[in-house]
Amino acid sequence: MVRSIPLLSLLSTAPVEAPQEGAPLPVPALDSAWWGLELWQWAGLGVLVVGAWLLGRGLEWLVMRVVDRATALTKSGWDDQLAASARGPLRYLLFVVLVATGLWALKLPPSAKQGVELAARSVGLAAMAWFLLRFVNLAARFVEQTVAREEQGGNVGRARGLRTQLAVLRRVIEVAVVLISASLLLLQFEAVRNVGVSLLASAGIAGLFIGLAAQKSISTLLAGIQLSITQPIRIGDTVIVENEWGWVEEITLTYVVVKVWDLRRLVIPMGHFLEKPFQNWSKVSPDIMGTAELYVDFRTDVPAVRAELKRVLEHESRGLWDGKVHALQVTDLSERTMKLRALVSASDAGKAFELRCIVREKLMAFLREQPHGLPMVRTEASLTESGDAPVTVRSGANVLATMPGE
Repeated sequence: MVRSIPLLSLLSTAPVEAPQEGAPLPVPALDSAWWGLELWQWAGLGVLVVGAWLLGRGLEWLVMRVVDRATALTKSGWDDQLAASARGPLRYLLFVVLVATGLWALKLPPSAKQGVELAARSVGLAAMAWFLLRFVNLAARFVEQTVAREEQGGNVGRARGLRTQLAVLRRVIEVAVVLISASLLLLQFEAVRNVGVSLLASAGIAGLFIGLAAQKSISTLLAGIQLSITQPIRIGDTVIVENEWGWVEEITLTYVVVKVWDLRRLVIPMGHFLEKPFQNWSKVSPDIMGTAELYVDFRTDVPAVRAELKRVLEHESRGLWDGKVHALQVTDLSERTMKLRALVSASDAGKAFELRCIVREKLMAFLREQPHGLPMVRTEASLTESGDAPVTVRSGANVLATMPGE
């Protein structure tokens, strides 16, 4: 009778055979995973990034060639600015799209896939912000060139209004783009979202204190936006502010820079132009009239001076007179002189100032050559019948009296 022997006991008591000659020794397998990715996945991710970048640049070159030929067929300049703004940001957008498309072939773990997608979204958001900022700047430059051509055409008031609105709105849009882009980038991270949610409870009280502290700044900012809409001043206007005469050189959201005639810069808060009066010499049109006042003798030939004024304006004004207005009037009389006012016109305040100086100089030279041009002081002598009596002299009379019988 044969007894059955358990297989487990046979295995436990069986001698271990030596490895045959030439057979490989057992080597433990090394863990090639790093940050949850196998070596081939890292290699594939590198190939995907490099290939997406090169392919994105090639696609950008091809797309921009087509776009440039299309924009050359149109007369509008806005498509040119749009194409110029897309040159650069477009390659990053194509790169993001290609990377997101090729991720499915790598079979990445969820954590690694989320990390790559987060980086791709961040690059895409930065590229979009870059595109918007470039388009705003290029569009603003394009509008400024158009405005400059309109100024040469004579519509100076409308051109300055457009330039002022453009300068303020461009800064508002740039600040909004930067803030929105930064917010979208930060909201991708879970930690930032959690911190934001936890701060919502205290946001009301904090906002109250911040609002009280920044009340002046907020009012100044709103004043800048209101000024760009109502336009009591515009870039290039001639103004008198704080008893200073100059031109509006720059308008920001918080202050205005006035270039004074002697090249000084007067920085004025925005609220000043909404709360205090000031003079704007070119609100409707830069055309302006100026006066030159002269004190002459009572016997001065006024029609001759008027004719001389017209001659000076037509032949010696150096092109400063615009040919619209010229007049000479007797505006006042005193006990010694009479006052003449020469009224002239020019295309802007600077030319009017120079023209007034020329008129004064030329008319004064003309009066010096006249026998009764410049003022004369007159006296009246009164003598009695006896030769021993003193002589009485009174100033201010128009006639010099003589003795009777002479």
